[in-house]
Amino acid sequence: MLKKLDQDIKKALKAGEKKKLMVLRSLKSALKNQAIDRGQELTEAEEFKVLKKQVKARKQAIELYEKGNRPELAAQEQQEIEIIQSYLPQPLTETEMEQEVDKVISELAAETMKDMGKVMKTLKDKLGTRADGKILSQLVRTKLQ
Repeated sequence: MLKKLDQDIKKALKAGEKKKLMVLRSLKSALKNQAIDRGQELTEAEEFKVLKKQVKARKQAIELYEKGNRPELAAQEQQEIEIIQSYLPQPLTETEMEQEVDKVISELAAETMKDMGKVMKTLKDKLGTRADGKILSQLVRTKLQ
């Protein structure tokens, strides 16, 4: 991931894309800081986790900017999110997540809310960062009630 970021930083420098350059540098910094904190290189899953955290922070900033009636800053944050998401794997659609939830529930023969922990753990292991945990949780909750 860091190699790809370095390449893209060089391209953005040459192309004069200041906004993209700023976002890419902040991503590289976040990844390196996390690696330093852990004392070892990050796995791909951990790198994706860091990027998702960056997206989440920007989404929270968008909410605050919209509440503060600052649409230009909210739009700027949205552009940053789009740049970051280009480095993340394509997320599953809600329909695809629902199909996976159905499969796991039938595989584990889950019937009640007591089984939700097992189902969620299996889904997280299976889908990784491609699925939104909140949506998965809601889907499992509705299926097991």
